[in-house]
Amino acid sequence: MKYDLIVVGAGPAGSITAKTVAQAGYDVLVLERDAFCRSPCAGYVSSTINIELPETSSIQSQISRMRTYFPDMSFHDFPINGFVADRPAFDMMLVSIAESAGAQVEWKSPLLDLTPDGVSFRGGEASATIIVGADGVFSKTASLMGLDKQKVAVCAQYHLKGVDPLPGTSEIFFNADYAPGGYVWIYPTGKDSARVGLGITEVGSRSPHQYLDAFIDESPLVLRMNGQKTEYVTGALPIGGLRDRLCFDNILLVGDSAGMADPVTGAGINSAILASEAAGNTIIAALEKNDLTLLAQYETKVKRLLARTLGRSLGKRRNLDKYGTSNEFLQQNLPEMWVTFKEYWQ
Repeated sequence: MKYDLIVVGAGPAGSITAKTVAQAGYDVLVLERDAFCRSPCAGYVSSTINIELPETSSIQSQISRMRTYFPDMSFHDFPINGFVADRPAFDMMLVSIAESAGAQVEWKSPLLDLTPDGVSFRGGEASATIIVGADGVFSKTASLMGLDKQKVAVCAQYHLKGVDPLPGTSEIFFNADYAPGGYVWIYPTGKDSARVGLGITEVGSRSPHQYLDAFIDESPLVLRMNGQKTEYVTGALPIGGLRDRLCFDNILLVGDSAGMADPVTGAGINSAILASEAAGNTIIAALEKNDLTLLAQYETKVKRLLARTLGRSLGKRRNLDKYGTSNEFLQQNLPEMWVTFKEYWQ
């Protein structure tokens, strides 16, 4: 079948792009390599998310404060407004919204190759006028186009039960002994449960799993966090900033495949959704006018929306890469490195 749009990847970026184009009446196919959506991230979603969410059980806790710890365990509180989502359930909800708009979703259908007319995937081939790569940090779409691999932070996370997280609070820990080049997070998922995870760069001497176990076993929060480990997941986030190019003739990159995650915080959901709406609207205009040159406007829109913010963060990331193994550096300079301090923005 000939599709107007094929989206590779059923994460938030892929689902919102597919929904936007499908609800305009175009034929959209979404290819997802897994049998269902999965994500290793902490699951925090800012209230500034630019979509209307239906009533959903995917929301596990409301967050009103971020507490950021220095290596000496002194801390800084900052008001925020958002929620912790069960990411697989949250992502599946977005897929359902895309399907309700008319998009067709094929599970267990990883992309195999780009063809002159479209794509080949496990299970067959399909042709398309436009293709969107929304297939994550290790994007197969980007790889098939010969693009460079992105710089990443590797992540590990437990879901703990029988613990005592601070209500309504996301906790962020900077300590080179446990997260060199990155940080540890604790996000409550209920009154007695939390996700505890970390992201580190290649500067570490131990695996993410080993660092995470050490934090849980040795940190001053051990009494509060010594619960039952019910789930362990791993993953990676792009920390190299926005790719130089996002549009390649009839192929667009969106979300983590385009480097839209913040290079320091790793946050990427809101940016991905903003960009995917821009992608969807640009695709609609190109299809309506039968003019694929209009797709280049997507890159311009995204850079106007995200380039300044991500560029600032990339500069901070370079400092963390140089000095993130030093607790002395973190103790003295953390306010310049982290978004909840006024020094970060000066």
